[in-house]
Amino acid sequence: MSNKTCDEVIRNVIISSQHLDKRSSSSIEHIVSDICGLQYDPNPTIHLNHYMMLWNRKKDFVVEDLDAAAYKEFKITEAFAFKRNMFFVPTNEFAIYRAALKDVVRWGSSDESWLAAANSPSDLAAEEELKKGLKDQPGMTTNQIWECLHLSDEWDAYVKGRRAGDLSFELPIFRAFYRLKRKTDLVTCGRNPGTFKEPLYILKENIGINEWPNSGIDKNDARAYIIEKLISSFGVTYPVHISHITGIPTAEVTPFFSILEQEQKISPVKVGKKLCYIHSSKIDLLDKCADQDSEEVRLISPMDILVRDQTWLKTFFDYSYTFEYFKKKGMKWPLSILVGNRFVGYFDCKMEWRTKRFIIKEKNIFDSAFNDYKGIELALQDLAAFHGAEKIVEK
Repeated sequence: MSNKTCDEVIRNVIISSQHLDKRSSSSIEHIVSDICGLQYDPNPTIHLNHYMMLWNRKKDFVVEDLDAAAYKEFKITEAFAFKRNMFFVPTNEFAIYRAALKDVVRWGSSDESWLAAANSPSDLAAEEELKKGLKDQPGMTTNQIWECLHLSDEWDAYVKGRRAGDLSFELPIFRAFYRLKRKTDLVTCGRNPGTFKEPLYILKENIGINEWPNSGIDKNDARAYIIEKLISSFGVTYPVHISHITGIPTAEVTPFFSILEQEQKISPVKVGKKLCYIHSSKIDLLDKCADQDSEEVRLISPMDILVRDQTWLKTFFDYSYTFEYFKKKGMKWPLSILVGNRFVGYFDCKMEWRTKRFIIKEKNIFDSAFNDYKGIELALQDLAAFHGAEKIVEK
């Protein structure tokens, strides 16, 4: 290796594995597969997280590219994945993610237990009734579905009752609707304009998917696949990090690391005093990344998979940040500034869509060597242009 420190080389391996050293010319579905999905997040402070993740990684990316891949070409699919959050995953890997993560417990239950709780003959009959009613129908919003099935009044009563804690208005067909969404038998085939992008649903058979690719895969095989992909997507990591990302308990993740090490698919590597593992496909990068540095600037969303586990982030990048997600006023939505393999600060930004102003609420460069780094200002200008902003305003 060159005279770069081991930590610097490891960071370069991570950045390269995450497609953040240079923007990729690969297809959206290839990038999404490589980095193990894009978390969907509805926060409209700036462009949504899944768009930001691809803007940082794909060359010449525009919002319409992701929308086309997800809602017209169906090469990627909205699915409940890590920690039961909504993600975009490749369509041909959807069944693998589902099998690997279906019994992850969050909010007191798992998808598997939640679905089993409403699996009576009447519930199954209601699923068939709903599928029959939606056969050959185009994508529709929730309200349009119940209009189509002449159940609008019943749905309105159910929604009002649910808000009041009264479930007596719930019909089996309404439970079937939520079940089919969870199983992704009902596919999101579009989202309406507006702040929260109301989804349009369609039966998967109506878009030519009679059965998901890789359906029927064993849970352990699915977990082995997903865990190895995640290790490769980060380049270097350790079991607790994978547990925090996926929601699979560490005690269940660790044996897969042992198997992968025995199969020589991963190798141990020390980062400081911490025992980590590098994926075998990334070992050649150790020498390559020792001889080069990227000075590319990326503005990383707080929901980006790179920064989702603070302990891992601190271990490899000596960086941490805070953000306020649930405050309507004073919400902090920091875009972490990554220059090459170093986090040097953050912008707290907001896009005013009506006035087309991109507002910098706070600029914090805590590495003085980058106070006047032109690449940061250029990245900010590119980000404003990506939002269609006509003016950048610093407060």
